[in-house]
Amino acid sequence: MLRRLPFLATLFLLTVVTVQAQTVLTADQLQNGQAVELDKLGWKYAPDDDPRFADPQFDDRAWATLASSAKPQESPSGWHGIGWFRLHLRVAPELANQALNLEMAHLGASEIYVNGKLIRRFGVVGKMLAEETGFNPNALPLAVVLQADSEQVIAVRYSIQQAADPNSFFAWFMLQGGENANGIAGIGFHSRFREFGTTASQRGVGYGGWPFPFGYLAVQATAFLAFGILHLLLFAFFARQRSNLFYGLFLLGFGINDAVNVPYLAGHYGMTGFYLLLFVSTVAMQLLPLALLAFLYSAFTPGLPRRMWGFLAGALCVIFWWQVWPVKNWQVIGTLYAVVIVLEALRLVVGAIRRRLPGAGIVGVGVLLFSLTLVQMSLISPIPLLYAIGSFGMILSLSLYLARDYARTNKHLEEQLVQVKQLSAAALEHEKVKAENERRAAELEEARQLQLSMLPKKLPSLPHLDIAAYMKTASEVGGDYYDFHLGDDGTLTIAVGDATGHGLKAGTLVSSVKSLFVSLAYHPDIPHIFHRISAVLKEMKLRGLFMAMTMVKVQGQQMSVSIAGMPSVLIYRALSAEVEEIAMRALPLGGVTKYQYQQQEVTLAADDVVVLMSDGLPERFNASGEMLEYERIHNALLALASQSSAEIIVALTRLGDEWSAGRAQDDDVTFVVLKIKGPS
Repeated sequence: MLRRLPFLATLFLLTVVTVQAQTVLTADQLQNGQAVELDKLGWKYAPDDDPRFADPQFDDRAWATLASSAKPQESPSGWHGIGWFRLHLRVAPELANQALNLEMAHLGASEIYVNGKLIRRFGVVGKMLAEETGFNPNALPLAVVLQADSEQVIAVRYSIQQAADPNSFFAWFMLQGGENANGIAGIGFHSRFREFGTTASQRGVGYGGWPFPFGYLAVQATAFLAFGILHLLLFAFFARQRSNLFYGLFLLGFGINDAVNVPYLAGHYGMTGFYLLLFVSTVAMQLLPLALLAFLYSAFTPGLPRRMWGFLAGALCVIFWWQVWPVKNWQVIGTLYAVVIVLEALRLVVGAIRRRLPGAGIVGVGVLLFSLTLVQMSLISPIPLLYAIGSFGMILSLSLYLARDYARTNKHLEEQLVQVKQLSAAALEHEKVKAENERRAAELEEARQLQLSMLPKKLPSLPHLDIAAYMKTASEVGGDYYDFHLGDDGTLTIAVGDATGHGLKAGTLVSSVKSLFVSLAYHPDIPHIFHRISAVLKEMKLRGLFMAMTMVKVQGQQMSVSIAGMPSVLIYRALSAEVEEIAMRALPLGGVTKYQYQQQEVTLAADDVVVLMSDGLPERFNASGEMLEYERIHNALLALASQSSAEIIVALTRLGDEWSAGRAQDDDVTFVVLKIKGPS
């Protein structure tokens, strides 16, 4: 058995050679512009550099057989920057002595030998990076005449030193990249045969094929760039219309993508130039839909939403996967991203149409046409007519919308100019009114100073009482009022009033009540005092002005209370830790002369707190139009009762300010706080 091994090995090698040489080119394979792909026909490969390898008689049976000429790194010997590739073919008799076109594509440099004869160099093959000049043939015409009576040998000397180290970034990047629109992938090279005269480069497209002539791409790029610059100039002269900015950026991105595609698809760059153009094209194509979305948001919404950051992140992910992942993955991801952008754009347009926004229908037509273009761009084999209709139809539709919007804006500005002229005509009259208002403001300030001068200069000082008072008017002259009177017998009389309305008339009413209080406060009966004040105010005939008032008399721990149209008196009971409310329904003073006012007697204890107030604090509004209400004041008093009267006033004032949250005060705020001192 061992004696037969050499014989069996020889038989196996002869069989391999025989099988390898059975690859036959026929005329049927090249009909209708079809190509015979040579990449996977069993190229022999050696990672060495020896000119003898070009000899068709050279014995390459010991060389590795590649699954693809684009992936020499998968051979047992790997890739080290330079190597030789040999392919054995036979040609059908009908193709004998007929020129075939050998189309090549790679990112390194190569020398092509047919049956030992050098027929073309693409770039400069080098054993080191400094000696090498990369050149992508990209389907340049290369005539090859093969013989039909013998085996034909195609030998390729090839180098790409940037990927010589399989652990380098360049090698990793090339190995990760998938098939792209130019048919270039992997460290090695691609090749195929066509009938001479039908080469892709002669039809204006590169190795991978492109359904549009490059002349069309140049025209489209010029149109997009011109319109983009036009809309950016419109934005520069009228920055308020931000739609021109985003639409101009969108058109520039589209134009740059088309302009870069021409040298990218048909150029002859090495690895660095090729991938730089690919990167620029990818970035432009993925970011331009974002500019379109920004245009739609600026046209139909108040501003750019936060979801734009999500779309930007999606675009960056697609750019990354497009450059790094294999074709089957980036194609799916790119298509899904395009669908998401299209759906969001359609959502914005449909919403604008439902709201009947001006020009929404025109934009809708443009977005539908662009959606057609965007989907075509995501396909490996787009349909030229649909792509062209979508592209130029979109430009016309959206530019028409912006022109219409610009005209509407100018018309609106003209209407505003008319209004400005009308306002200017009223400017002189306004100056007269302004002077009158300034005169009245001076009078109001004098009245305000008079009103403030009528308030007590200092608070009464009694050993068993802690007293504090506060008032803040809502206008120059308010209608609130408070006063004190200390009798010879030690009785303290406190009045808190609220005139109906504000301004000068209310201030006049307060001045009158002040005079009446000074002359009547000595009387022990509060209803009597109310009757006298009400009668005098009615005789004054102040035309609907009335004075609501709460009055209390405190002697020792006894307190008399009477209320005429004012909020309840709040008493915090220290013993039970509860808030007691004294409420009396009665008419304000100055309305009915003989109205029967009530008086209630209350006994106070140590640490009890009494709060007299106008309705300005409980009826204070916040930004939502909600009132503070009495319940919140009750709760605040429960929490504040252990503090001094002055501290309670500060806290209640802060409560009102925090509740209003910056809203202007609607009414005067006044309150007086008494606290019964306990034994020391």
